Amino acid sequence: MSEESSLFPLGLPDREQPEFFARLLWFGQFIEENCRRNCQFDLNNWPNPVWQALARKLFLGLEDFSKTKPEPGQVVILQWYNSGILVKTPEQVLGFDLVPIPRYYCWPDEMGLTGLLAEVIDVLFVTHNHADHFDSELIKECNRLNRPVFMHPQAVPAHLSEIGKLPDQTSIRIGQTRVKAHHGRHVWRSLAEEVATSGFEVELAGGFRFVFCGDLDYTVGLTNVTAEPDVLFITWRNPGPAFEDGHPEQRGNTVDAVNIAIEQVKPRMIVLEHYAELDHVYHGFSASYELALQLIRSLPVKTEILFWGDKLALS
Repeated sequence: MSEESSLFPLGLPDREQPEFFARLLWFGQFIEENCRRNCQFDLNNWPNPVWQALARKLFLGLEDFSKTKPEPGQVVILQWYNSGILVKTPEQVLGFDLVPIPRYYCWPDEMGLTGLLAEVIDVLFVTHNHADHFDSELIKECNRLNRPVFMHPQAVPAHLSEIGKLPDQTSIRIGQTRVKAHHGRHVWRSLAEEVATSGFEVELAGGFRFVFCGDLDYTVGLTNVTAEPDVLFITWRNPGPAFEDGHPEQRGNTVDAVNIAIEQVKPRMIVLEHYAELDHVYHGFSASYELALQLIRSLPVKTEILFWGDKLALS
């Protein structure tokens, strides 16, 4: 039996397989118990069989996604690590907040995911420059391959000058796609100035629209978004202490917070993002898949969660 088979005898979570939600919960508990400091698969150690198994799933998912040919009017989404997504239409591939591998632990990119991602996408959008959403090596590779990169003007690092700057409420066109930047407050921050953060409103050829929040506070940052997008990609947990169980400032919970965004934007569908980010778990946060399942059960619109490397086709 291979090491990966012994670690994950039923395989990693996959939305196409039975008992997907049970597998998500199991995986979240597994990394909480086994990947923190001084545990068996401490993420600071290399080789790390947990990440190596995850990287293989991402590699296979990207390979399958690369071969997928959407029909006219169809959109194919690949869930990447953390809250990164790739969005494919018959005309192009857009990337959002793609992190090839978590760089915190100085792991080697054994699968060559940095170069593969840069080759697959036509353009990259980054919501902010935190390391779980922003990857300098990928941006350098995009620059080398002439794949444009766009982000908030105040978020662009000085050493990466070849990045397009998108001021608030600015729209650009990439082929038949229109992307509009919405600047706002990062979750768990009091002021927008603390972290230069954007969300992106995207309209694809044929009129399919989605909003990608990254870590944008979705209770206050979607004021200027056009209502009724087909999909709203929304970050994990909740946007601040007002919705945190047990916090002195609490006045609601995560379901209440997401319902504020639903009432304001009226999305046709929500896709939940940013669960089980490895460095968050390493430093004590829950993987939070239990919360994802609560949202799926509780919200008044269709709500999905994907695991890393999973694909979703929408029309």
